[in-house]
Formats: sequence, structure tokens, C-alpha cells
Amino acid sequence: MNDDTFLHLATLYLEDAINAHDLEFLNRELANSNNRVRQFNDLRLLTGLIKEHGHGGSSGSIKTTPLQSSQRNVAITSQKELLDLISDTPSQPSRRSTVVTLAVLATAASLLIIWSWLGFGPQKNTGTSPIATLAYTSHASWEREERVVGHEFGKGKLNLEVGLARLDFRNGATITLQGPAEFEILSTDKTILSSGIITASIPESAVGFEVLTPAMDIVDCGTAFGVSVGADGETDVGVFEGEVEVSLTESGNSPQLVREGNAVRSRPEANSIHTVSYSTERYENAWPVTSGVLQATGLMKFVSPGPEFVPGRYEDSERILVFPERSEVLLNSDLKVDVTEPGKYIRVRRRDRDVLAAGQMIRSYLLQLNPIGEFPRKEVNEARVIGQITFDRPIIGLIGGTSLLTKTDELLGHPLGEYGESRRGIEPSRSNDLPDSGRDDVTLSQDRRTLSLDLSASSAIDQIRVIVSEQQPEAMSRLGFAKTSQ
Repeated sequence: MNDDTFLHLATLYLEDAINAHDLEFLNRELANSNNRVRQFNDLRLLTGLIKEHGHGGSSGSIKTTPLQSSQRNVAITSQKELLDLISDTPSQPSRRSTVVTLAVLATAASLLIIWSWLGFGPQKNTGTSPIATLAYTSHASWEREERVVGHEFGKGKLNLEVGLARLDFRNGATITLQGPAEFEILSTDKTILSSGIITASIPESAVGFEVLTPAMDIVDCGTAFGVSVGADGETDVGVFEGEVEVSLTESGNSPQLVREGNAVRSRPEANSIHTVSYSTERYENAWPVTSGVLQATGLMKFVSPGPEFVPGRYEDSERILVFPERSEVLLNSDLKVDVTEPGKYIRVRRRDRDVLAAGQMIRSYLLQLNPIGEFPRKEVNEARVIGQITFDRPIIGLIGGTSLLTKTDELLGHPLGEYGESRRGIEPSRSNDLPDSGRDDVTLSQDRRTLSLDLSASSAIDQIRVIVSEQQPEAMSRLGFAKTSQ
């Protein structure tokens, strides 16, 4: 969404004149960009000032020319319209009204300064304006100065000596660096990876994002991918989802399309790009952070994406597997789930199920314990695994019942996933169960970010679908979307 469209929709919302279709688009934009949330909040201030100076004062005070009601309800889509509305004075003003006009024009000038602060218009990034924000780090050490979460980056070089660091770009792109890495931000949609490993998730709002390396130029086509650059400049690119275009650095040759589940490699000054075996092993530390899983402790394993995403066929008696499923799903209707509130997951009757209200933007993950081989039902030595997982956004719903898992596979399951027809789900505690009942124990933390699991599986596959909000907290509050409805 460009600036003019965003400004138009935001103004319609603030004037209480937006329809449901436009509200959906505005909500998407706010969910994907911290910068848009900031602009939206600043625009509220601007709108308040316009209304304050656009209405007449009391009968005993100097009055500006009031705006007609029809004018006040029209969306302001340009600086010229703003100035025209504020300076709407009589064609032949008296000396007194001339003073008022000058005061109003001074106010208009101040508002136009505020307007420029909002970041609208064709201005280019000067290198000092923030392009990306440090959203998460793990054991990160920087070459020159230590940076904490919330640090804002403009144009410039970054040298990560060790650890992981996730950068959230203003256009919605997410990049996780794995040290040692030399990385440079050139603009909102162009970067350089001189050495090290990155994983990237590029939403629709940032399609065309570029990563330049000593051997290849990578242009995103709306996807998720990983890039690894060795000390000698040799570059590997693996595409997790969607597709990217790659071309030899400074070659001028036509780009080569690399699709999901494929990988390529090249060296500096080489005359070709070679296809290599697809593997996500080198990206297994950085990719979970990029995809929204900040930490997984205990016996848990994040399953990197690939062309053979078949959850039911993964067998592991010792670990709970974490599968990323869908992102940026807009709920067009209410969605039934088993749990919406923090605390222990307690089995409830079907009619008592909770609901996620329509209008929310969500993403989903599948957590699974599927022991190797077959276990007789209620066997004493059934597989038992304990783990804990923390997400970057609030968990707003859990689905652990077989019927709801099956019903939501189409909406929330991975597009290429094969979920099979085996018995699946979890067996949570009942409200009258005694401690150590042997049932599955799932607890959602009070901050909604962390899920603790103690699962025991035998004949059935233990699965639980985790639904995470894609909304920025400010956007959820501002647009009035309820997290749940009973």
C-alpha cells in the first residue's frame, strides 16, 4: 500500500466513514508495519488539531471561518487540500479577519511541518531515518557497540560477531542474522550480505526486497529464503517458500528463478549458478527466529520448511516437533477454538468452546509428538516429552481436539501439508482430575507468549495447533478488534 492510499484510509477511519472492505486493507497495513502504526497515531494528533482550528470559538472570541460539515467529512489526501481547508477564508477579508487568516495560515504551516514528520510523501531516506528495528537477540555480540532490542538502524554496516539478531524492516520484511556476519543496509528494500548467514521472510508489502552478495544478487518474489556466504564469498541460496530470482553479481545476465524446495550456489567471478541439493540444516538456528519462534527449550525441535511437509509422517519419540504452517491469514468469519485464555488447558464440552472474532490477522503453528512405531493404548511406557516454546506475538487460541484440527486444516494448515486421517489431538486434563492424572498438560503463560507442554503419546498422534496474532498491539487496540468473544 502506498502512502496516499494509507493516508486516505486512515483519514476515513478517523472520520468514522470507512467501510468494512477498506477497514480490512487498513488493518493489514497496520499489522505489518510499526511505522504505519506510528503514522496512524500521529495522524490522530493532526486530525485533532485540524478540527480544533477549523471550528469557531465562543461568541466573544476571534473566529476563524468554520469548515462546512461536508468538508470536515471528506478525507484529506494531499498537503494542498489540507492547506485549502484550513485557510478557507472570505475573499474580501476585513483587517480583523486578515489577522485571523494569518493566524490560521501560521497554524497550517505548523501542521504541514507535522505532516512531514509523519513520513508521507515522496521524500527519500537520507540515511538517518530508521529503516529497521532490532526486534530480538540471542547471545549477540557486535563488533563496535552493543545494541539492545528496540535499537533503530538506518543505512550502514552491521558486524555481528556471534549470536542471532532479528531485524524487522519498516516495509514488513524480517531478516535474522547469524554471526559471524557482515551485513549492510542500503535502503528499505536493498541490503548486502558480505559474509555469514541470514534467513528472510518477505511479505507482500516488501516484494522485490534484494540481498546482494559477492557472488549473486537475490531478488525476492514474495517468499521465505536463506542465504549463506562463506569467507571466500561462495554463496548458497535455499528457498523455503515461494520463489526468488538470482543472477550473477554485476553480470547483466537474465535472472534465474529458484522455486520452493530448491537451492543454488555460486562463487565470486564465476560464470554460472549451479543447482545443489536442498538442505535447511545451516539455517536451523536462524529460521525459527525469523518465523516467529524466539525460543524452544526442553525436548523440542523446530522443523524447517521444505518440499516434503507431511506432519503425520514425522516420527520422533524423544522430541516435540514444531511445524510453521500459515501466516497472514485474515479471519473472514468467527473461528471456533478450544482455548483462548491464559492458564491450564482444561477439556471442555463442545458447546463451551471459545471463538476468535472475525477481522483478526493470524498465523498458525502445529506442535506434534508422534512416537516411532506403534504403542498399545494406555501402555505404561508410552512416550512422554516435556518442552516450552516462546513466540514473538501473543498466542490467542489453541486447538487440540481432533474434530477442530481437521476442520481448520484447510484454513490454517500448511498449503503443501498432508495431515492424514490418523487419530490426532491431545488429551487434556478434566476439571475434576487429580494431580498426575497422566493426561496431557498444556499451559499458556499470562503474557500469552509462552506455551509449556508435558505430552504423553501412545496409539494416537499428539498434536496441538497454536494460533498467534499477527496484529501489532497498538493496531489491535486502535481498531477495536476483540481478542476473543465468548
